[in-house]
Amino acid sequence: MKNILSTSRVLLIGAVFALSIQNYAIAQDTSKLVDSIKSVAQVKKELKETFENLDQCGAGSCFNSTSTYICELVGALDVKVNGRIVGQMSGGKSELAISASDLKLMKKIFSQCKPTNYQYWNWDYVLHVSYLPSDSVDREVRAALGVRSRRR
Repeated sequence: MKNILSTSRVLLIGAVFALSIQNYAIAQDTSKLVDSIKSVAQVKKELKETFENLDQCGAGSCFNSTSTYICELVGALDVKVNGRIVGQMSGGKSELAISASDLKLMKKIFSQCKPTNYQYWNWDYVLHVSYLPSDSVDREVRAALGVRSRRR
């Protein structure tokens, strides 16, 4: 019985350690995304490209990961502008200036980021956030980024 308990403890500690390493890897990827942002113009360009890529996706993993990336990109920019997009403090100082019009656009994009468990098996967590816009807001966002409206 003592060996079973000892083995169980080792397995539990190993599982906790493995989860910690996995969460650390996720945090590293997140930090890399935040650190890669040098300007609002860079984010807008990347958003435009991401929206264009999204139009090439039908459904499934491509749509899921691309629409999730839109929200991640705006979230990473939010860190750089000290929570002005999401409306919560990010815990840092504002590293980038953002114009009123760009702030309005980013808030509009983020307002269409919704929690989803769609294809949860592709993610480290059951719930993730994905760009799932209303048609009217999507048209406005695409126009502001210079992306042609997708075919409907």
